[in-house]
Amino acid sequence: MIFEPYLDEHDIINQIHQYNENEYILIRLTKTMIVKNNIDANGLFRDLLKSANIVDYNDLDNGSKNGTKHTAKLLLNDNIQNITMNFYKVNNKRSDPRFSIYGIRQMYNVKKVSIGDLLYITVVKDSNSAQIVILNTTNNTPEKHRLRDIFGLGAINDAALRLISDIMDIARSGFHPNSKGKGKVAPKDVGDTLEYLLGIETNNTPDADFEGLIEIKSKTGKTLDTLFTLRPKFEGTPIEKIEPSDRSRVSAFTRLYGYPSPKREGYKNLYITIGTKSANQNSLGFYLEVNIEERKVELRRSISNKKHELVAFWDFASLREELHRKHPATLWVTAEQRVKNDIVEFRYYEAELSREPQFTTFLSLIESGGITYDWRGYTTTSGKFQGKNHGNAWRIKKKYRSILFGSVEKINLS
Repeated sequence: MIFEPYLDEHDIINQIHQYNENEYILIRLTKTMIVKNNIDANGLFRDLLKSANIVDYNDLDNGSKNGTKHTAKLLLNDNIQNITMNFYKVNNKRSDPRFSIYGIRQMYNVKKVSIGDLLYITVVKDSNSAQIVILNTTNNTPEKHRLRDIFGLGAINDAALRLISDIMDIARSGFHPNSKGKGKVAPKDVGDTLEYLLGIETNNTPDADFEGLIEIKSKTGKTLDTLFTLRPKFEGTPIEKIEPSDRSRVSAFTRLYGYPSPKREGYKNLYITIGTKSANQNSLGFYLEVNIEERKVELRRSISNKKHELVAFWDFASLREELHRKHPATLWVTAEQRVKNDIVEFRYYEAELSREPQFTTFLSLIESGGITYDWRGYTTTSGKFQGKNHGNAWRIKKKYRSILFGSVEKINLS
């Protein structure tokens, strides 16, 4: 289960993310969790602990007495206190993964935590160790100076100061001609021109544009924000059966599920936006499903009201890696354009700086429809694959940008 924060809890999480660039999980406390001190360790939580070398549940024997104990820091208001956590597996056939927080009943009695509170759990790492940190986003929320004490400030701040200064100089200079010169304007031209003005060589590497720390996104319209491109995997799907070459499976997907191209005879198109079943975005039956236990975002296709099939998937590890590699921080720049002497010119006038995205939030926004996947391409109907893939991409609605990235700072460039 992915726990959804309320709006006021979102605001607290956003404050935390001004300082914390690490992954986190959310758990909403129930009466049973507090009274029995028996809390489900879901797949995301287990992944967080394993990646920090704190505990691997696969190594544990059944029974709470065979668990492993660790000290965590609990931040409440202006106070930091050490608490003990026990990670264990239930002594049953399923070996259910659980954890307990020593003293949680006493915390409830003195109103440090309450039923319905949303706990934010993260891990802070240094060169020698990893420290579990717990914050309450509903009640007794921590002071900002305590957040600074725990999480500190990173190298992104210094890079952002240099980048924003350069872009302000560009903005104050007014309109700039398209760096490619005359010709029909393409959506990517506004970004390519800004990078040219900044002295950044245009490339297709997966790393962030500026010093490997800040991605630069620029646009003139009201289109969705592109987060990153990442092709899905096809093992165990119909595509694997009909196309042996992994390199050709994206084209095979378009060939199998696409529709006749209205402009190119002998070709099939597949231009669709894919959301979850409850936030459907297309009429071809494709939808996304977040599978926590198998650590996958699945792409499925409805065949009938009761029947569906798995047609592709992305594993959590690949999605998390690409999201963090592309967006350690992002400067979202808005521009306007005009035509002068047959050349399109751009003026950059507004920007927002977002910091490290959170993968748990990424998954919850997929479920709510805030993040979707665009399939964009065409190919031949038979024989050798010929056509074009425009870069199938994960995209986000602008109004959800501050939710995914937590910390978003508006910058007036004029």
